[in-house]
Amino acid sequence: MARWTSGALNNYVGTSTGGLGAEQPVHGPNKTWTHSVVMTTGQFTSDGLTNDLIIRWSDGETTLYQDTRMNSLGTERMIAPPA
Repeated sequence: MARWTSGALNNYVGTSTGGLGAEQPVHGPNKTWTHSVVMTTGQFTSDGLTNDLIIRWSDGETTLYQDTRMNSLGTERMIAPPA
């Protein structure tokens, strides 16, 4: 998963030690997403899939996006409120 300076978010499906996987846009340029500070992906819910995204925002809020897919961020859940 990559967040570009424009705020666009792309997923790279099939990334391995051999290189980047196929680029799949999640969303285009977005001013809000330029405030993401830390981002990680993985399995953070009980559905058994590694398609969750956690974001820490510049104001300290931490958000979980469950079931992120191409062109969709999935279900948004605040984990920690803004500082």
